[in-house]
Amino acid sequence: MKKYWQVLSLLILTIFLIVITTPLVSSQGESSWDKNLKNTLEIVQAQANSQSDEEIAPEISEQQANPQSNQQDFPVVLDGETLFNFSSKVEGIPAKDRAERVSIRIEKVAKNFVIPVDSIKIEEFEGLKLISTEEQLLLAVTKSDAQVANRPLDELATEYLQKVKEAITQYREERGTERLFQNILTWVFDTAVAIVLLIVLRKIFNLINRRIEAWRGTRFRPLSIQTWQLLSVDQEANLFLGLLKIIYWVIVAVIFFVYFIAIGHYFPQTENWAEAILGSFLTALEIFGKALLAYLPNLFTIVLTLVVTFYIIRFSRLFFNAIDSGTLSLPGFDQEWARPTARLTTILICALAFATIFPLLPGAKSPAFQGLSIFVGALFTLGGASAIANLVGGIVIIYTRAFRVGDIIELDKFKGQVHEKTILSTRIRTLNNEIITIPNATLTNSSIVNYNATLRELNEPMVVRANITLGYDVPWRLVERVLVEAASTTPGILEEPSPYIKIISLDDFYVNYELRAYTNKIDKLRTIYKELPQNILDKCNEAEIEILSPHYSAVRDGNQNTIPEDYLPKGYTAPGFRVHLLDQLFNQGKFDANLREKGNRDVNGE
Repeated sequence: MKKYWQVLSLLILTIFLIVITTPLVSSQGESSWDKNLKNTLEIVQAQANSQSDEEIAPEISEQQANPQSNQQDFPVVLDGETLFNFSSKVEGIPAKDRAERVSIRIEKVAKNFVIPVDSIKIEEFEGLKLISTEEQLLLAVTKSDAQVANRPLDELATEYLQKVKEAITQYREERGTERLFQNILTWVFDTAVAIVLLIVLRKIFNLINRRIEAWRGTRFRPLSIQTWQLLSVDQEANLFLGLLKIIYWVIVAVIFFVYFIAIGHYFPQTENWAEAILGSFLTALEIFGKALLAYLPNLFTIVLTLVVTFYIIRFSRLFFNAIDSGTLSLPGFDQEWARPTARLTTILICALAFATIFPLLPGAKSPAFQGLSIFVGALFTLGGASAIANLVGGIVIIYTRAFRVGDIIELDKFKGQVHEKTILSTRIRTLNNEIITIPNATLTNSSIVNYNATLRELNEPMVVRANITLGYDVPWRLVERVLVEAASTTPGILEEPSPYIKIISLDDFYVNYELRAYTNKIDKLRTIYKELPQNILDKCNEAEIEILSPHYSAVRDGNQNTIPEDYLPKGYTAPGFRVHLLDQLFNQGKFDANLREKGNRDVNGE
């Protein structure tokens, strides 16, 4: 209520300032006016303009013969009320200026409470009727005025005098002390009524608000169609509370509007202001009503389009949700496409609805609205090329089934697990636990390796590879046995299909071996690629295989073995340099045969 008292206090102060400026008594009269009215310029001009009846008759007859030649009427007004009209002019003074001057003079006399109304009389001067006070000429009634009004001059002057007196009397009564205090009392009463109405209104709406809050768990029920919930209990209650608040403020606005218009009519200083506001409001209301009636067919089409669009979108979502959950299947339509297709279908349906509604919107054909549409279109055309490319790329990725969320993929210089897939970009979580955002347009221009696709689509395990190079002095069968054992001891590697060895190349100094094993634990690739090389090292050391690709000749003190000491037999002593006798050089074939026999024993585990 504090804000209401503040508004009312400001209103009271404003009206008080208006009241104290009311001219109850004008102590100063107008500048003295020479009582000899016959010497004024206006009388001379009026006399010059006055004509005999014979001279005026042809002119009147011509006007009656041709009504379109009649002069326009200009009103003489006081306090917004028209007293009478001037159609003829005094020579040199048009009828419009004449009416304005007379209106100003009458208003000055009305404001001067010292001048009695009874002092306003009619004086005759050379065929003119002059309406004036003792010191102020108000107007002159000429024969041409009588001819235009088609009435005798004396009767017309008497009527004008009576209207002037009545208008001045009413003007002074409305601004008199007695009337002023009556208006103030009425204003105080209306203010009290407005305050009481606001208080009662507030209490009523607070009561309704509390009742709606109490109905949350009793009266309100979820609004649903079968299993599809449209509104929950809280949403229904909040909807009613929102509507209640809107209704409350509309009623408050109406109360304030009626209050201000009512008190504006109580004081002459604000009556015109109140009339102008009320007239503007009624005019605007009339224009709005006519426009609304004219717009009803378009409004009905818009509402019908929105309702149909709403239910089509709901039906499409139910349809695609059934596909996504596996309840419904379509030949050639992948289950993964359900959600993105639902989104694209919603966008297309909304676009068609907007295209239907747009021409029916108010002002759609106005130059401002069309200019705004062109500006938005140019904005999308010039600045949205990359966004459109990413959008198209996202659609291509979805319908080519390149990957899914959770798949491990590799492209160009990135490798990791798909963390999120949107219509514009894809986020990948690398093996270093980094999140990389890649625009979809970049993905469509790259070759993507999907490590999950084989297992998911062909139901076949993924191949894990590991490369190692060993010298020619290590038998390949021994290498195969060791590497297969290393793969078999690695968690996640399948026994069937069994791991195998492939010789990639026979290079100048070493043999390039590749271990190929199978796994269906795609989510454990990081662990597999971590433990497999470790197991290869352990198994090679256990088999006394020296992982050394002899690109160079090494002369080592004592021919020390490079196998870690933990794997060497106890009491191992590094051998010295071998010195062969000359006869061994000539029996090289026998030496090579002994070496091959030793290698076979190593392979057989002897």
